[in-house]
Amino acid sequence: MSVTLRFQSTGTVPGSGEPVKMRAQSLTIGRGPDNDLVLPDPDRLISKTHCVVEDHGGNIVVLDLSTNGTFLNYGKVPLGPTPTPLNDGDVLSLGTYELAVVFDPPAAGKGAGLADPLEQRPVSHGDAQAGSNSGSPLDDLGSDDDFLDDLLDGGSQPKGPDKWVEAKDTLDDFLPPLEEDDLLGPAPLSDQPAVSDHSPATSDAFTPRAPNAPQIPDDWDDLLEPDAAPPPPGSPPPAAEDDPLPPEPAAPPDDAPAPPPEPRPQRPAPQAAAPAQAAMPPGATGGDAAARAFLNALGAEDVTLADDELEATMERLGATMRMMIRGLREVLMTRTSIKNEFRIEQTRISVGDNNPLKFSVSPDQAIEVMVRPRAKGYLSAQAATEQALDDIKAHEVAMVTGMEAALRGILRRLDPAALAGRIESGGGITRLLKGKKALYWETYEKMYAEISDQATHDFHDIFSREFAEAYRKQLDKLKQER
Repeated sequence: MSVTLRFQSTGTVPGSGEPVKMRAQSLTIGRGPDNDLVLPDPDRLISKTHCVVEDHGGNIVVLDLSTNGTFLNYGKVPLGPTPTPLNDGDVLSLGTYELAVVFDPPAAGKGAGLADPLEQRPVSHGDAQAGSNSGSPLDDLGSDDDFLDDLLDGGSQPKGPDKWVEAKDTLDDFLPPLEEDDLLGPAPLSDQPAVSDHSPATSDAFTPRAPNAPQIPDDWDDLLEPDAAPPPPGSPPPAAEDDPLPPEPAAPPDDAPAPPPEPRPQRPAPQAAAPAQAAMPPGATGGDAAARAFLNALGAEDVTLADDELEATMERLGATMRMMIRGLREVLMTRTSIKNEFRIEQTRISVGDNNPLKFSVSPDQAIEVMVRPRAKGYLSAQAATEQALDDIKAHEVAMVTGMEAALRGILRRLDPAALAGRIESGGGITRLLKGKKALYWETYEKMYAEISDQATHDFHDIFSREFAEAYRKQLDKLKQER
């Protein structure tokens, strides 16, 4: 994953303050010249190698290697050498510097490239089994030249799978003996490689059965004659016994050509799986039941919907849910940015019960975690949503409280008593030369100019201190009331 570190205006910005991109699997930060990001540090608050940002299989982490500590999201406890996961928008504080972590979106080409191996895995897996079990033995049944070609030239490898496919078809046809007549007729299937002594035991067991197919009708006629011979010695009594026997042999000779088609109807018997496909309508009812369950959980069980409307309704609701999850995550990310701006401590990722709406790299990852029954280390979808909504409501209330506190702080600086204090602290000659009201106005003009300049160049000094303090107190109060 591509990561960029941007200097925050609230901290020291060296030189031009250009963003720094992590080019490899890690990015070292410190005052030493060998680091990827070298930070000037005349006060020596930063270690030679202060910290390192690393990519652990797509998860971005930071390792604190410093003496004075690296802090995440204005926290008060140093991170330490244990890898700490980073999220988009996090802020790293080291010395007088503040670095915002920005995750660059992945390139579309890379995602497409990763899909090809995944799609071919089942195919290559099947070919590997086929080639390893059957391909090489069939190649050995060929001529010596072919065998040497297989050893010296990799281009002959396709022959293995081809012969294996033929062997597979032959074994399938071996199951119904009467169908072997049609398949054994072609020369390619009766080649020596299929009957060679070098073939595996399974092929040896198969080859003797092939000649039995044409011998069955001949042996069958011979067997009927000895069975018919015993009746003549005992003509009177055995005649009654011969009556049941002749109908059975008589029918087969007349139907001798018919037996080949009879096993063929028996062959489709294993194909009784076709009724299983016919049983798909119950699957459709199962899908309808799932859609009804979704609507019931939504509280819309009283809404009347025809069965043919369920699919379109579920698709529309799915798109709506996607928009809501994306929107919730964006609101939480905006909340995080505001807290970063005012240097308010944030929730850090922990071992378990993390909210996927807060600690996800992208909206798609948040949706994936929310859809799963429950991913390890994350809250359930329902608990995560409830927590996110509570945090947003608390944030709105705390914002109003913080704005009120900040405004009161500015008004206190404009209090007439404060103006009088500044006038009284001035020289006595000035008070004698100018009238009292004139001095008040002149002092007010100076104070206004100072406040305006601070609001433009040092916004945090004039505004954020009161705002952040009131914001924290309001959040703590709301958490205690929950």
